[in-house]
Amino acid sequence: TMGKLENMPASYARIAVEPLAGVLGAEIGGVTLAGLADDAAWNEIRRAFVDYSVLVFRDQALTPADLMAVGERFGAPCHYPFVTGMDGYPFVFEVIKEPDETTNFGGGWHSDTTYLPQPPLATLLHAVETPARGGDTLFTSTRAAYDALSVGMKRLVDGLVGVNSAALKSGGGRSAMHRNIGAMKIHDTDRADALEAEHPVARTHPESGRKALYLSRTHTIRFRDMSEAESSPIIEWLQAHQTRPEFTCRVRWMPGTLTVWDNRCTQHNAINDYHGQRRHMRRLTVGAQTPV
Repeated sequence: TMGKLENMPASYARIAVEPLAGVLGAEIGGVTLAGLADDAAWNEIRRAFVDYSVLVFRDQALTPADLMAVGERFGAPCHYPFVTGMDGYPFVFEVIKEPDETTNFGGGWHSDTTYLPQPPLATLLHAVETPARGGDTLFTSTRAAYDALSVGMKRLVDGLVGVNSAALKSGGGRSAMHRNIGAMKIHDTDRADALEAEHPVARTHPESGRKALYLSRTHTIRFRDMSEAESSPIIEWLQAHQTRPEFTCRVRWMPGTLTVWDNRCTQHNAINDYHGQRRHMRRLTVGAQTPV
């Protein structure tokens, strides 16, 4: 059974908070992020980030420099190993799907770069150009998913360590995900096999102290000390479980929308339903952190 959002978050004075769904996600209003120097407002934004995991800010005119400054409020910037950043802004890269392209970037449920020893705690995605309809992003609370497990399944996952790979073997290979993404500067995908990291399958959030599932069909090959054949049915079951509709919210993008999400307790899935239309976003990851 689903509880209400944990201990209903305390009230906010500097920002307006409008929840998007039952267990995660909120639109944040009453604030202009570019040049925002109000530390009390930033403290509330970071508190909302822990409370809701996915924050959506509308109508934010942000240059790449502004995006970097907003990101710094959550953590130091991180490099992404497979895409070249913007000129002058190596940490910010453009996510573009042209009208004639059919493959999108970020499709399939995942948490960002779990194959790195220290994945980013937050991802920022800012919409520059969006399709008339389509191109939404789904998010799911892997914390709510963990909480909903039986005592026996929690005991099992609490003892598991996931082996996470950039090669995306079960997802058809990274080349399949990155094929035909013509507008984006993709490189070094031949190094994907070498990028591998082991992380706990039940991850404890350092700020909330809550556990969340931390594995995906996209990146988790197997569990430590277990074969792929043994691991696969458990990975498949947990992946289906953690993306049940009641654990999710959905973000519709408009130009100027900034969404910041917590990679430690969510997964996301970019919906590829806008062939023939252009979508142009800017992405930044911040706060490299060792999962525990």
